[in-house]
Amino acid sequence: MIKSLTNKQGFVLYVLCMAQFTLAADIANLSISTSTLVAVFQTNIASIQALGSVQPLVGAALMLSASMLGLKIGWRKLLIVGCALGLLSTLGFLLFDSITLITLVVRPLAGISSALILPSVLALVVAHCQGKRRALGFGLTAASTGLAAAVMPLLSGWLYDNAGWQWPFIIIAFCYGLTLLGAIFQVKPLDTQVKVKFDYFGALLVAISMVLMFIGIFKMPTWGGLFTHDQDLYPPLLQLFFPLSPALLCVGLGVGLFTVFVYQQRRFEQVHGRSILPINWFKNSLCRYGFMILALMYLALGGSSFVIVTYLQVALSLSGSHSGSIILVFSLFMIMLSILTPIAFKTWQARQVCQLAFVAIASCACLLMWSSDAQQINVIFYIGMAMLGSAMGMLASQCPVIITEALGEREAEQSGGLQATLRNIGMVLGLTLFGGINQYLMQQEVRENIPSSIPIQLRADIEQSATIPYLSNQQIRAIAQHYALPTAAYHQLKQVKAKAREKGFNGVMLMLFIVAVLGFELSRRLGHSFNAVARDTIK
Repeated sequence: MIKSLTNKQGFVLYVLCMAQFTLAADIANLSISTSTLVAVFQTNIASIQALGSVQPLVGAALMLSASMLGLKIGWRKLLIVGCALGLLSTLGFLLFDSITLITLVVRPLAGISSALILPSVLALVVAHCQGKRRALGFGLTAASTGLAAAVMPLLSGWLYDNAGWQWPFIIIAFCYGLTLLGAIFQVKPLDTQVKVKFDYFGALLVAISMVLMFIGIFKMPTWGGLFTHDQDLYPPLLQLFFPLSPALLCVGLGVGLFTVFVYQQRRFEQVHGRSILPINWFKNSLCRYGFMILALMYLALGGSSFVIVTYLQVALSLSGSHSGSIILVFSLFMIMLSILTPIAFKTWQARQVCQLAFVAIASCACLLMWSSDAQQINVIFYIGMAMLGSAMGMLASQCPVIITEALGEREAEQSGGLQATLRNIGMVLGLTLFGGINQYLMQQEVRENIPSSIPIQLRADIEQSATIPYLSNQQIRAIAQHYALPTAAYHQLKQVKAKAREKGFNGVMLMLFIVAVLGFELSRRLGHSFNAVARDTIK
């Protein structure tokens, strides 16, 4: 038991950490189960990818509204309902054999579950850990997420290979059940309910806008960023008038509806006192910068994680265990710094901790760029991953403290919904932005350096293709065999692709450096007057 926490607070935090761990483990398990689920449900990879997008899509649509619901019914009840729905969603994988039913019914329950659990966890940390203990509470819950990301892929992968496919889902169901029991028996009811008028129209408006934005962002690599990759996506009558990408139109319509939502929230707040998205939060500069830093953190985390894993496993063809060990270094340092930051930096201002974290991210980008080439990585790559994990752990423990300390207690509790929404949006934007940069630079390098010795048909196929896939050396060998390439031409093509993948990776690292510089500047603007860490020193 951590000395700075009472027994009651310690047990409550265990339950909240378990909730965070379970949500992260659920997502990590599904991300590594693609090939297994394809075989089990007799479907294709596209169906499983669509299945994986349902949970964050539904969660983002409902997260803000869930925070207002938590104020109305109480955060403990919200956590209990969320855990119950998560348990049902996991059992659905074991009970149903239709991938369509799982996609349309079972997995949306997981999205609703995450929309209820994440804001309630953040709000209950605020309610149970005042002042000196809040930074530690947020650090522990952040560490739980990192622990799940480190442990669950390894455990699930081993179970899929050596036991039955059901066992990872049984473990997830057990975690949901354990969290549900803890929420019922260990988290005591608090006097946190307030009389609020629930904004049903605002909830519908924000849900539709979020769904449209997320669909657009998810589909940009497939449908096109600015112009459509395939005009057949439009009905024939519209093909002449809408050359723009459907993804861009979805994002634009979503942003437009969200703008209407913001205006509607301002009016609702003036009439009823509280709204789903309190506009007055953004008049508080500390709160505003806290939200911006939080969004940047998850943008960097989502984008860099995706590109790094892709580079290790596809570009360098590292084994699952080798690439897993590299990701494990990142996760372990994120866990450690999430817990240790409130203790080790207890005399530092939150501004200084965030600045140090973004300096670490910038240094990591430089190290990863320097320590990798087209064929291999060296030991410095591990140091860079350790720095990236450390930076994410520091930011994960400090950003919620900055936001909640800048607000009153009730507003701090409600802020969990916006924090969770920014987390989802940041992750998806990071994946799209960093992945798009990686893809664009890789394609550009290939198109500019097509070997002259390759057959005319292959050259024509490359030049006419709207996109050039991110291929491993094994896939390039298969293409060479299909087109009957001479050995010299095959090696030239493989070298061009390797250099293209390296250029894409380095471009992403440059983007990560730019994000770090922007984050450092935002952290500097927090100002000397805000000293969350100093006020929250650990006894």
